[in-house]
Amino acid sequence: MNKDILDNIKELPQFKLLCKKKSDLLKYFESCNRNEYDEIWMTLHTSLVEYISADNLIYDEEKSTLLFKEENNRQYLLTSILFVSIYLQYLHNKTQKKGITFEDDFQILFCKLIEIQFMLSDKEVRLSFGKCLLTICELNIKENEFTNNVKINLLLYLLWKCCHIEGKGTDITKLKKFKDFCKYINWGISERTTDSFYILCSYTLNLPKFYETSDGKIFLSHVWSQNESIAYHLFNKFVHNTAVLAHNHICHYSEIIYSTWRNCEEDMKEILYTQIEYLVNFSLKCPIKIAARFRDVLSIFHTNKGDKDINRLIFKIYDPVIWRSLMCPNWKIRFNATCIFQLIYPVVDPGIKDINYLQEMEKAYNALLDLSEDKNTYVLQATAKCICYILSELWEIISHDKRMKLIDILINKFLKEKCNECVRVEVVLGFCEMSKNPMIRKIILKIFDRIKYLINDNSLRVRKNFIMLILDLQDYLKDTFSYDIDFNELIKKLTKDFITFNVQSCIKKMSYMKYEYHDKLKNKEMYEYLKLSTNLISYSIWKCDIKEQAMKCINLLNEYPVLMICISKFSTNVNLIDRYKLSSVLFEITNSKLKEENNFIMLNKTNQDIEDKKDKYDKHDKQDKKDKYDKHDKHDKQDKQDKYLIMDKNDNKNIYINNNINIILESDSNLKKRYIRYSTLLICIANFLKPRNEEEIELCYSEEIEEFLKIKFKELYFVESINTIMQPFYFKVLKNIYLDYDNYYMNIHTYSTNELNNLYTMKNLYLCKTIIIPLFYKWKLLNIYIIDHLKFLNISMECIIYNINKCISNVDSHYYHLNIDKHTFQVIEQNVIELINTHKGYNDNTNNNVNTQKRHIHHMSNIMLDYNELKDASINKQKELNCLIFLSLVVKKKKYHHILFKPFPYVIYNIIHKFNNFLLHIFYNISLHDFELPSHFLSAYYKGGNKKNDTENLILLILYNKKEIKLYIHIYVSFFFLFHSYCTHNNILYEWTDLIQNTSKCIEHISNIKFKNEIQLKLYNVTSREDIHNKDEQQNKMKWANYTSSIIYLITYFLDMVEYTISMKMISIDEVDINIMTYNLFLFYKCYEIVCDTENEIKLIYFTVWYRIYSFIICMLNLGYFEKKTEIKLAVLNTFFLFTYEFVPNIYIENFMKKFACIIKEKDIFQNFLSNFKNNSDVLNYMSNNQRSKIQQVIDKIIFQKEKIKNKT
Repeated sequence: MNKDILDNIKELPQFKLLCKKKSDLLKYFESCNRNEYDEIWMTLHTSLVEYISADNLIYDEEKSTLLFKEENNRQYLLTSILFVSIYLQYLHNKTQKKGITFEDDFQILFCKLIEIQFMLSDKEVRLSFGKCLLTICELNIKENEFTNNVKINLLLYLLWKCCHIEGKGTDITKLKKFKDFCKYINWGISERTTDSFYILCSYTLNLPKFYETSDGKIFLSHVWSQNESIAYHLFNKFVHNTAVLAHNHICHYSEIIYSTWRNCEEDMKEILYTQIEYLVNFSLKCPIKIAARFRDVLSIFHTNKGDKDINRLIFKIYDPVIWRSLMCPNWKIRFNATCIFQLIYPVVDPGIKDINYLQEMEKAYNALLDLSEDKNTYVLQATAKCICYILSELWEIISHDKRMKLIDILINKFLKEKCNECVRVEVVLGFCEMSKNPMIRKIILKIFDRIKYLINDNSLRVRKNFIMLILDLQDYLKDTFSYDIDFNELIKKLTKDFITFNVQSCIKKMSYMKYEYHDKLKNKEMYEYLKLSTNLISYSIWKCDIKEQAMKCINLLNEYPVLMICISKFSTNVNLIDRYKLSSVLFEITNSKLKEENNFIMLNKTNQDIEDKKDKYDKHDKQDKKDKYDKHDKHDKQDKQDKYLIMDKNDNKNIYINNNINIILESDSNLKKRYIRYSTLLICIANFLKPRNEEEIELCYSEEIEEFLKIKFKELYFVESINTIMQPFYFKVLKNIYLDYDNYYMNIHTYSTNELNNLYTMKNLYLCKTIIIPLFYKWKLLNIYIIDHLKFLNISMECIIYNINKCISNVDSHYYHLNIDKHTFQVIEQNVIELINTHKGYNDNTNNNVNTQKRHIHHMSNIMLDYNELKDASINKQKELNCLIFLSLVVKKKKYHHILFKPFPYVIYNIIHKFNNFLLHIFYNISLHDFELPSHFLSAYYKGGNKKNDTENLILLILYNKKEIKLYIHIYVSFFFLFHSYCTHNNILYEWTDLIQNTSKCIEHISNIKFKNEIQLKLYNVTSREDIHNKDEQQNKMKWANYTSSIIYLITYFLDMVEYTISMKMISIDEVDINIMTYNLFLFYKCYEIVCDTENEIKLIYFTVWYRIYSFIICMLNLGYFEKKTEIKLAVLNTFFLFTYEFVPNIYIENFMKKFACIIKEKDIFQNFLSNFKNNSDVLNYMSNNQRSKIQQVIDKIIFQKEKIKNKT
């Protein structure tokens, strides 16, 4: 037996077969004696050395990787590791109380494996060997030099795994578990294991996924405290990273250094003290922004000042440096020191006696007074903040006289700094913080008369923050304070200052604004301004009865509609009950006003008058577009033409309601004003009804609220709004009413159901997306629709694969994949059973268990439709489109993912898997033969030739309609990435590697497509073609136009998948030839251009391709891989120019060139390329004269602008 084993070990096939018989091998190990073991390990070592010799390895200098030349050598190494792991498993299963000692030959073999796996750049080898390391360390082994080496290598393996892109939290937990193995490392000695450990440990400081976890922090702090050598190595990395780290990650660094100091041994305390001292110096002497980062690192020590050890540390470190830093001639150091002084005040030795303690306190107080006399604005700003902070935090330990002296400095000195706006702002903000301290509020109330002039301050920021102080005091002191404030006067001031200005900016999509101090106000700050203003205004609105509140709201809405929306959305000082009462009154007013004669048209159903206006509008629009086609020389009209051409006809239907609104309102400005007024009022009602927090949500379901809503918000009002221009706004209100559909809104439910079932008409997509789907989600009905549509999509996907497998080649018939007969249904039914078996773990072939069959039937009923529901192909078409649109709307919202992915994850995966294979099949078959457009389309010379074989190389694409292709690929891409994330988050295991490899193959196939008549395609002039009168030939052209357009849409929308997989690093950018993909897609367009007779359709598909390629090129070339690959970038640009036609507006080409110029780093090469473009015969020979002049015109403009800038500088 032993001889057979030894013979098997020497040959790879037999060795693999031996390891597959794991149970037999375990039994053999039980029967072996020590001599037999020695023979096995010696033989395996000898064979392994032969397979992994230097001649069998290759080093890639560019990627710095060491790999095997041949796969057999690699497989032998993996099999050897597997053999060793089985032996270790045998030892693990064998209960031994005494420590295990490994044979000398085994130790030699294992050390060899350690050496080779460490050198190789092979993930699979490392992972499999890592399991061996883990198994050994879990055994009861005697400690010796070998086991110490194994433990060190286990740490290296776990560190490598944590640092790997696929590293998980469990790996960090294991690393923390074995942290005590650090004692075996030879600290400070330069050797392979030690150097690697240092590098990997310092690298973990770059990984948020490592240092954000508690286990990661514990491990790093433990390593840091082991030895001076590793401590300084980590500290250097720590300091470097702190200067560039994201601010929200600095707190994790702070916890690491704090934990290290807390838990280190006495002999390391001095080292940590020195390092913290360095951090203090950095926080004082670095530039202001960098110093702030080091202050944040030290903040954990400052916030734990109550601890005696920390107090001693703070005094020991800061006392020698803080006092002289506060008096330093350099204002930046004084600024940094003041910021720190605020946090460590009063810097007194905790071991000092009471008398001396008071003297030291006096020293700190005098330092504050000295700082208040500083001449530098920024130091004064820091001092103001420091004084306010100290008063707020240490009010009780500061004497009354000193407190009042400091407040006097704030009021009489800092607030009088007319030239220093930032100092005044800091004082007002400080008062806001101080008002949170109940002991200080009365003092602020007493001094309020001395500071209320700030409402008229020249600075907008001072006025804004002062109003915030008023609101804070109002919240804390209630009526005691409000009687002293004239809120009407404040409203006037606030309105004059910024309300009108801000509201206008909000209308412009929250764009940036500039104030007198020329700072850009960001969206977040805009939100704060609006929230502040709405809360202030709402004080005057709520302090009256309901009817007066409603009148004030309507009056404000008439003047500032957007402001009223902001008040309804952002106001936080009115409770839910009051908002509901106000909403009911406003809703009643709205309904009565809309019933009036002059407003009644807004509740009219879509009538013939509107249709007539719409027809007239469409005819006028078409005539305009026809005229614009004849005037390409006028730039502004050409832009309009191209916008029309680019517009997707299907997407126009998404704005069905908006079109009707425009038709009704365009001729009546008064009606338009009233429409804005009442639509805004309904938006405000919806905002008032919306609960702000979880407590309010619970209150919404109470019986009292339910009864109130049932009376005030009757279904009739919402039913009357259906198919009117007010419908979207009424339904916004409905969305925030917490009533059950089955008791109160049956008609609305029926209507909404009908709309969801008629999504294929493309009429009410916006309403379904924004109102009906969220409404069904609230009513807990959405999961039923999702399951039904998932079932249908699964059937549709099975039909697509079934039709591919049938290998239908009759392209003329355009066989519809959901034209299902009884046989087809039976095949699909069997496929679904196999799907359940595969992903649910059932297997009908092994036994005939009744329970198993019942479970089959149960799952079948959940995911399989009845044949009678599928036999009508025309209804299936509607269902398919409806299903695709519905799922494409639902998948966009994260909150729906749990009801989309949770019920049938195996169905989702099946859809992804099948469509992935479908795309692979299509692109593979397209690339299998050279794509050849029939010669008689290219030249009249071939008209009399044989046309029988025109379609012999055409393949069945199954999907031919643009709408279907777009939706299928959109759902596929969305499902792929969102479901992959969902599975990762919830630890659901599916095979993704094959799908990613298939995507990579699809990219390869698209790049490998060859065109037989490529030169003729590029040179073909569309304007010279003849009109065709032969019906057969026209049908032939239509067939080819449909075929080529389908391929174009498949590739165009598949580019989304290319971008996602590359950006998520699932596929290497090396595998994508951007230039070839771009070139092939444009050549398919050229084929379509030749066989299509409709000019508008040609331009529509041209712009679809051109813009998609535009974005694809910019997306891909922005990746770091292309940073130094200028030749590739210029080749792509050449191809892009080749297919940029003369009717593309200049502005789009210029925008592309500007973005492209930003991507290219070698500006001189790019400039030379542009300057010499007119001599580029490779491209120009295939371009028309108009096309050449168009491109050259844009290039000349760019060159001129660059030279102009150069001359100025």
